Amino acid sequence: MAVNLVVFGVCWHSIGTFEDPQWTKGLLYNGAEFAPLTLHNEWYRIFTHLFLHGSVIHLAFNMYALFSVGSNVERIVGPLKFLWIYFLCGITASLASLYFNLFSVGVGASGAIFGLFGFMLVVQLAESKKTDQPIAPLLFNFLLFLVINFLFAKLLNADTAAHMGGLAGGLVLGTLTLFNTSYKQIKGEYLFLVLIICGFVLLPRYQVTYFHFFQSVLAIEDSTQMLFKKQGVTDAEYVKHFKRYNSYWDSTRTLLDDQSYLPEELHQDTLRLKRYINLRKQENVFRIQLIEKESYRYLDSIELSQQQMQSCFPLDYPLTQLLPVREPEEDTTKRPSLHAVKIWYNNEWEEVPGPPAAFYRLGQQDSLGRWQGAVRDFYNSGQIQMKGGYKDGRRNGVFLYYSDHNTYESAGRYNMEIPIGKWETFHSNGKIKSEAYFEPEYFMKNMWDSTGQPLVQNGEGVVRFYYGNGIVSERGEYRNGKKEGVWLGYHSNGQIYYEEFYSLGQLVRGRSSVLNGERFVYDASSLFPIPEKGYVHFNNYLKEQLAKLNPVTHGIVKVWFRVTPNRVLTDFQIDKSLNVQADSLAIELIKSGPPWLPARDHGHLMRSGWTTVTMEFNTNRTK
Repeated sequence: MAVNLVVFGVCWHSIGTFEDPQWTKGLLYNGAEFAPLTLHNEWYRIFTHLFLHGSVIHLAFNMYALFSVGSNVERIVGPLKFLWIYFLCGITASLASLYFNLFSVGVGASGAIFGLFGFMLVVQLAESKKTDQPIAPLLFNFLLFLVINFLFAKLLNADTAAHMGGLAGGLVLGTLTLFNTSYKQIKGEYLFLVLIICGFVLLPRYQVTYFHFFQSVLAIEDSTQMLFKKQGVTDAEYVKHFKRYNSYWDSTRTLLDDQSYLPEELHQDTLRLKRYINLRKQENVFRIQLIEKESYRYLDSIELSQQQMQSCFPLDYPLTQLLPVREPEEDTTKRPSLHAVKIWYNNEWEEVPGPPAAFYRLGQQDSLGRWQGAVRDFYNSGQIQMKGGYKDGRRNGVFLYYSDHNTYESAGRYNMEIPIGKWETFHSNGKIKSEAYFEPEYFMKNMWDSTGQPLVQNGEGVVRFYYGNGIVSERGEYRNGKKEGVWLGYHSNGQIYYEEFYSLGQLVRGRSSVLNGERFVYDASSLFPIPEKGYVHFNNYLKEQLAKLNPVTHGIVKVWFRVTPNRVLTDFQIDKSLNVQADSLAIELIKSGPPWLPARDHGHLMRSGWTTVTMEFNTNRTK
């Protein structure tokens, strides 16, 4: 009893809490019974688990029972034989638990205590015969004890197999004792010890091999997570790791297939884990193809595989709760508070109060109204329009865009709103249209028409696109991956629409005419929004407004924003911040200032465009 009390105190001090799963894991690491460990190479757990308890109530109940029956047994057989009976019954309880239970954590002295009750029952029955005392009261008391224990078993989540195993051991030891000349004589216990050692050796080890298989699964998962968290990993290194993981998954599947026997209780988990391994391998293949083919379309296939993996869980026997505690997750309390939002937009991606609308967005915003994390855009029908992620309100990471008939429109990656790497675009029929690269500078590598015929190869080629009636809609030439020379556009009736001259991919000048005869002359400046009355008027407005201020902090604020075709200013971002007050004031000055003209394609087709304004709060100058 003293050892049990001391061990419980030490466990509480080392674990620090009675809350699960920490308490159960702490008991496991301090010597609790667990078949995969006990039957592998930690046989000592068949002893150590006898001194561990799951709760104060568990400890109190067992110590009361141990004192009640143990004092009687020790008085009859003496201290030395008492220890033999106690531990031998504890071992038989452990063997029964190991055989009948599946991946359970066993603690407590109750198995050994049941053995003491069994021993006392045999001795008292023998004594009652000698003295002609009735045995009915003795049997009644014993049955009452069993009923009470079964009732408490449900409350304490007790191990019935261990109780019955300990009871059986006590009954056998009691019977063997009757053949001795004295109750205190130690004789049959030696034979019983040999028998239970043999029983331990002969116990099936499928829980050991299954647990090793499960640990292999988690080891690969941990390795994968560490790879994703590692900084500076190249694409080539990712491919190398993913190919290696495929061989790891094959080895892990072999561990599972090599199981010569598994109980029926594990069959469903086994099927789930086999499916999970196959899906993980499939996901790895998609990741390899994504990198080797430089196509982010495979992210949808990866996402589908991950969704299918969810059907593999939960497991009936989730062994993850019995493994070492992982490294603590990132402290989310240091992150800005986020709240889920749903925002509706019109066709120009201007925010509107709600339906009817052309699109809506689901995601999370911080307290400053900036998008953070994964964002999904949908058509008003509920069909996906975009998958991507934001950081501080800017597109960051891989983005996939979809048409309203569920084909890809474009796929690529942003680094804080700047396109980087390879971008793919697609025709309305879903066939790939172009492969362009944005690093170190823009380069149109390949382009195809809607039938799949190559137009540009390795940056060189003549482009011709057609209307549905066969009339050419646009033609021009790519040299060294950039638009070069004269590009011509046509109306659907064959009449010339525009003529534009490009040099090294940059628009130099252009002229266009619409069907009503109106003509436009333009240059590259038309591709960007401008103040309606020009920059001189706009800068004078800012000077006047800034002159009225007496800023405490001096410095520059650089604001980046979008002007829609409807001349709405939206999506404000701070490129260079001074302080919260100055940043907010800069945005308000732009919003309340002179109107802006949107960007224009071909000199007249208004479209959304981005621009920046810089304000100097100390010298009242603008750029």
